[in-house]
Amino acid sequence: MTPSPTFSQRRPPAVAGQFYPAAPAELRSMLASFLASPAGAPLPGAVRGVIVPHAGYVYSGATAGAAFARLRARAAEVKRVVVLAPSHHVGFQGISIGDYAEFATPLGAMAVDVEGCARLAQAHPLISTRTDAHRDEHALEVQLPFIQAVLPGAKLVPVVCGQLDRDAFRELGRVLHDELWRPDTVWVASSDFTHYGRAFGYLPFTRDVPRRLKELDEGAIRLICGRDLAGFLAYLDTTGATICGSTPIGLLLAASAGEPVGVVQLAYSTSADLTHDYDHTVSYAAIAVHDAPAGAKAAAPAAAESFVAAEQSFLLTLARDAVDRRLRKEGPPTVDPERLAPALRETRACFVTLTEKGTGSLRGCIGNLEASEPLWRNVLHNAVNAAFHDPRFPPVAAAELPRLQIEISVLTPARPIASLDEFVLGRHGIILSKGRAAAVFLPQVAPEQGWDKETTLTHLALKAGLPPDAWRRGASFEVFEAIVFGEHE
Repeated sequence: MTPSPTFSQRRPPAVAGQFYPAAPAELRSMLASFLASPAGAPLPGAVRGVIVPHAGYVYSGATAGAAFARLRARAAEVKRVVVLAPSHHVGFQGISIGDYAEFATPLGAMAVDVEGCARLAQAHPLISTRTDAHRDEHALEVQLPFIQAVLPGAKLVPVVCGQLDRDAFRELGRVLHDELWRPDTVWVASSDFTHYGRAFGYLPFTRDVPRRLKELDEGAIRLICGRDLAGFLAYLDTTGATICGSTPIGLLLAASAGEPVGVVQLAYSTSADLTHDYDHTVSYAAIAVHDAPAGAKAAAPAAAESFVAAEQSFLLTLARDAVDRRLRKEGPPTVDPERLAPALRETRACFVTLTEKGTGSLRGCIGNLEASEPLWRNVLHNAVNAAFHDPRFPPVAAAELPRLQIEISVLTPARPIASLDEFVLGRHGIILSKGRAAAVFLPQVAPEQGWDKETTLTHLALKAGLPPDAWRRGASFEVFEAIVFGEHE
């Protein structure tokens, strides 16, 4: 564990006069212009966190202000702000909270929540108090004047993030949640989005750059708003998207994973909006994490938030075309992956379900629980398998195809649960395993059948070839969520 810190140091401004004005009056005037009014419609619940950029204020200040303006309404109740920032200068494993009593800006000193930081320093081996990660780091500092303007009474928990593997995200997310997720605490994840251009070493495309750059960022934002940490990290691996604050974003998703919150995009911009130089540009997004309204299933990713209509239409058309071409003994549809939206190229698992129009009777359903190929390819394969290789049904005949409806369920990664109390009917799909027997239901099955939780589990056991009450003893369970859309919509 980290030795007991003293929290006696004062961290002076490092980038005042560079990233933002050093003169207090000029800084206040600039902040006031950025915070003039919240962008977009009112949110359904109190803002618990924001994802904001950290570039020079002239480039990204207005975008950051669209999120920070939402926090003014909570000024009286918020006592603490956790700022998660990437490390641009020091490479290390884990996260650092520094060893400071206060952070100074041109607007004055911001006190550190010393008690909270002291507990955090002892909570996990990957949490350090090294100050070198903080000394020159702008990504945390540029957020402080905004916080001082909208939450003047709040204390600071300063977190600079190094490298984390998948397990570390889960472990540190749990620690941060247990130590710091409170009604009087707001979270700030500091991140710019894609850094595009030769100087950044990132040129995934060179034609139609504005459109494709926005699509690339939208793919990441879609997964963030869907609260899909595993999908977000996989997207970064697949696309190489240069999102410098991906670790802070991932930690915020991990820390809020079990909470009833929603995530919504508020604003988006690029440095090229100002410079008009798309050979060298950085993207910025403002995103809010907010309390879900009572009774809402805010944690479940919604299809409308996760795949735009054109992407849904493409996948549904691809599925139908794949079945039709197989019936006509032709090869699979030709797809150029380079022309697809990033969301369709992500490595994702899915199920394809065929039902009869009018009756809704199941005619085939095949899918994968683990992602192993791009989503478009997985849809193509599972559409053919659902039509011709579901062992419960004869192969689909040509005359049937016009009478069938296609539904696609794109899955989040499954996770084990310790208790069936964690299984939320209608939100979660569920996997039962007992010995060599196993069965799965998609999230929409129980609501469509009108089953309660006990009835669902009874049918799940029967589907696995087990006695109806076999789920009560000796079985293990995993749950997942699904983004569902179909032709009937």
